[in-house]
Formats: sequence, structure tokens, C-alpha cells
Amino acid sequence: MNLRQLHYFYELAKFKHFAKAAKACHITQPTLSASITALEKSFGTELVVRGSQFVALTDAGQIVLRYAEKMLLDQVALKQELSVFSGPLIGSLRIGIVPQSSVDIMPIIKQFNELHPNITITLLVTTNEKLIEQLTLHQIDIGLGFDDNLTEANRRTFYFYPQMDNDMAVLASQTLVSQLDTPLSDGALALKDLQQRPLVLLSQNMQFRQYIDNALAQSQLRFNVVLETDSLFHLVSAVKHDIGYAIVSSGIAKSAEKLFNLHYRPLQHIQSGNTVFITRKYSVSPAMNEFVSLINTG
Repeated sequence: MNLRQLHYFYELAKFKHFAKAAKACHITQPTLSASITALEKSFGTELVVRGSQFVALTDAGQIVLRYAEKMLLDQVALKQELSVFSGPLIGSLRIGIVPQSSVDIMPIIKQFNELHPNITITLLVTTNEKLIEQLTLHQIDIGLGFDDNLTEANRRTFYFYPQMDNDMAVLASQTLVSQLDTPLSDGALALKDLQQRPLVLLSQNMQFRQYIDNALAQSQLRFNVVLETDSLFHLVSAVKHDIGYAIVSSGIAKSAEKLFNLHYRPLQHIQSGNTVFITRKYSVSPAMNEFVSLINTG
């Protein structure tokens, strides 16, 4: 067994396809297959269920995958640790975020980039459930999500860095502002101000949307949802094009006001989870530590 074989095995487990994994590893498919076979021989057990194509990992394969992920991440962390002796920190950092966080992550990323220009950041937008899963599977390094629906195992495995309260706001264009019975300039809005108004909301699989749905159900009012999307860009674009009013986090509302000349007001009486940065307690790279230091000082 060697790290190269574990890397090939990890890519196969990720792509679940021999040809795609071989392409990602920049080798031929026969070379990949031979490497997986050699790895199986070294462990004395099958790791992959094969048909004419990849089928699945065996139970033993699932165990090897967990260790392979940790070993490969430790290798990356080691390279980052040693890079400081020859120059600036190098490598990569993968960050997962939910679409409606109250935190504008871009100023933090900009500060990090100025300090460590040789670290490539990958930013992935996902659901809160997927974010926790990707952290557990070492598919991302840092998460920005909500602290809801976490198991005790999650809380033992991760560090949490709470951020500001995830207050909500109504986002509207100038045209839609003029149609409200309660003008946005008059202060905070309540859900009753939005009944029968066209609403554009995030998709129902998003954690943030679940907070909104709970509030709408408890209000016993009638609402008109005209558009659902899992894209924050299209949500804001829909407001810009007068399709409807959006219920968003206050952080998103403030950014949309500056960037797209939209208007917003706080929305009262909606319970939502707390926004948190999340990292693993183990397999921590220098790049992760550097980013966390900016979170703590921000």
C-alpha cells in the first residue's frame, strides 16, 4: 500500500466510475484498475464490487475510504506546514456555505487572499444537511451554515464559531415598494404585510426556507409563492425584475441593497437558527487555521 494507490482509490470512490476516476488521476483506466487490484491484495480483501462497471464499495472498502481521506488530508496539511520554510503558504482551502447566511463571507475571503495569495479557495454552495455531510466526509474544510439538526456525534466531531443572529428581512424593488400597504420606510414589517403579495423564496430543501415555512404555517395567513429557486443570484434577480418580494437574511438584504439598488426592511417574528462557521477537530491544515483566525478576529 502507498499513498498514490490510496489517492486512486479515493478518486474512484468519489466518481464511482473507473474511466472518470482515471481521467481525474491523469492515468489510463487499466493503470487505475491494476492499482486498485494491488491495493486489494495488500489488504487481503476486496474493496470494490465490480460488474461490467463500478458498482459500489464493499464494507471493507468503506473503512479504507475513511482512513484514505484522513491520510490524504494529512499529506496536504504536511505539505502546507513545510511550505512555510521555503516561502508563502501554498495549497487549497474548500469552503461550503448555505445560500442565506447572515454573514457576508467575501470580506473574510478577501482578507485571507491578501495574506495568503498562493492558497486557492473553492467556494461551494450547498444545503445545511449536505454541508455537515461534506465536512464529515472531508469533502470541504470549513462550513458556514446553521446550528440546527446536529447530532451529538456532530458536536463532538466539530468546532463551532457562532456568528451574528440570523435576522430576516423583506427585499423589494422600487416598484414593489410602492405597492406595499405598509411602506418600507415605516420600519419593520410583519408577515401580515406580505399576505397575497407575490413572494420569491429559496427552494424547500434549504434550511433557511424551513424557518420561513414554519412561520407562514403558524401565522394562518394566505401567501402567494410565485417562484422558488435554489440559486441566491436568481432570487435577487427576480426581485430586481419585479417578480416578487423575497424573504432573505439581513446580511443578504444589506448586500443586495448596495450591489443592486434594492430596498429592504427587517421582518419580525420569524424564528431562525444561529449562523456558525464549522470545522473538524482533526485533519486540520495550516490554511484552515489561518482562516479560523480571521473568523475569531472579525
